[in-house]
Amino acid sequence: MPIVGTAGHVDHGKSTLVEALTGRDPDRLAEEKRRGLTIDLGFAWMDVGGTELGFVDVPGHERFIKNMLAGVVGVDCALLVVAADSGWMPQTEEHAKILSLLGVPTGVIAVTRTDLVDDDTIELTTLEIAEEVADTPMASWPVVPVSAVTGDGLGDLQQVLVATALLATADVAAPFRMWVDRAFVIHGSGLVVTGTVQAGTLRTGDEIEVHPGSATARVRGLHHHDHAVDIVTAGQRAAINLSGIDLADARRGSRLSVPGTTADTTGLLVDVTTARGFDRLPNRGSFHVHLGTIDRPATIRTVRDSIVAITTDAPIPAVVKDRLILRESGRQAVVAGGTVIETRAAGRIGADAIERLAAAVTAAPDSDALADAILEARGHEAISVLKRATGGGAPSRAVMAGSTAVSLLRARHAVERAVGLTETYHAEHPRRAGIPIAELASRVGIAHDLMSSLVTGTEELDIADGTVRRPSFEGGLSDADEAAWAAARAALESSLDVPRASHLGLDTEVLHALIRRGDLERIEPDLVFTRAQIDQILGRLEGLDDPFTVAEFKEYFGMARRQSVPLLEWLDKQGITRRSGDTRTLVR
Repeated sequence: MPIVGTAGHVDHGKSTLVEALTGRDPDRLAEEKRRGLTIDLGFAWMDVGGTELGFVDVPGHERFIKNMLAGVVGVDCALLVVAADSGWMPQTEEHAKILSLLGVPTGVIAVTRTDLVDDDTIELTTLEIAEEVADTPMASWPVVPVSAVTGDGLGDLQQVLVATALLATADVAAPFRMWVDRAFVIHGSGLVVTGTVQAGTLRTGDEIEVHPGSATARVRGLHHHDHAVDIVTAGQRAAINLSGIDLADARRGSRLSVPGTTADTTGLLVDVTTARGFDRLPNRGSFHVHLGTIDRPATIRTVRDSIVAITTDAPIPAVVKDRLILRESGRQAVVAGGTVIETRAAGRIGADAIERLAAAVTAAPDSDALADAILEARGHEAISVLKRATGGGAPSRAVMAGSTAVSLLRARHAVERAVGLTETYHAEHPRRAGIPIAELASRVGIAHDLMSSLVTGTEELDIADGTVRRPSFEGGLSDADEAAWAAARAALESSLDVPRASHLGLDTEVLHALIRRGDLERIEPDLVFTRAQIDQILGRLEGLDDPFTVAEFKEYFGMARRQSVPLLEWLDKQGITRRSGDTRTLVR
């Protein structure tokens, strides 16, 4: 069911026209009826030949502009009202700017109060409208003269509205999202919120998140146009009875969404378009950002060309591709509108990537494509963060590492850098098996698990035992190193009363290589035994009587205390011996 949102200057007959079309008075407040002035949002609906249209009636007075902005959220079609006896007025202009900047997809312009003027005046008003909307998206909107008093033109307007509103498409496949425009408590039922469903589908019993704040609630019941229903979908007005939260958690400005698909943020990157009459954003001033049904004081900073960083005084619930309005408080004027391209105003995104990001967001057909665009800009990101930033999207062009995604570009650059660093490491340490994965990750500048996933996924590097090397690398000991090792082994194996490792005449790198190769066992920093000696010691342990002391062990193996004490401690750690006081027993 398409939703039509009214717009236009105060006292041009918006509410009267809606009542004439639908038979329902959208002004629901006593103050509105007393003053004959729409103050807050009104709602009505009608059926035309089996097609149901919903109406959101907004106030036209400039003092209630934030209510008007809250009312045009999610509408499929605008009904811009211009009185034939007044013509294009200041709030007509501001409302027209808002409709254009928010990208309302379709619309109709109604020339009202035709019963108060002659045909020439109607023609002049129509010409004035054409002049005002020239070079705007509204230039193609049909213009329909109508009188809510006499009924002239009402039938034509109904048919045109239906035909125009049906041109809009509802995003039913996306995760559910809805801005709250009213919230109240009904005795016996509890909290009820209303709004226009932006995207997706909601059913009785579903769990949702309420933002800002991520409070969770369950749907107790649903109403659509005063009728209880089991399901509501994108493009419908909905009243939702919620359990699990209070009125303080959900009010106008709250956003309902599928859990995990909306981000609360105080910083946005926005691709802005200045309003008609402004060549550029003002350099200074006090600003308000209007996003959905929420409005917040904000500071703005131009980052690059049309890209603006917006910082709000409190968190707002936003997803990429949301449309917003910027108003300058001092002038009381709409100065720009824009599209959210990032749900944070700063971070790992460089200035050179921002324009590419803006273009990618504009072209993205769905939330998954948005996730790809954001990931490409950020380089790597947690899947849950991407999901919240994009309204439920998941990247399709990524290297996965657990719950984190890495963009293909970032992955390629990381692998290229890792290959270069590994080759340098091989040149500097030719006797080592390769560079430790933790050291490589630190040098590349990414997390250990990401580095491990990238290395595992490429043929340019091999990983084994936490060490990375080039597949072609044949590191190891040279002939001279092997000769030095043969001499050291002879010195070691001549007796279990071995010399210090530092006295063996081996280069430190050679010593490390022999330990990694398994030829030597390091007992402590300056004590090593050959593998054959360790096997000999283990084989002879059975000859010791339990329990035995350090002195008995030392005498049995013909060692000095310098070797026997650390060797026994090593045997304890290996679970071969067990110490009790000053004695040990063999674990059999």
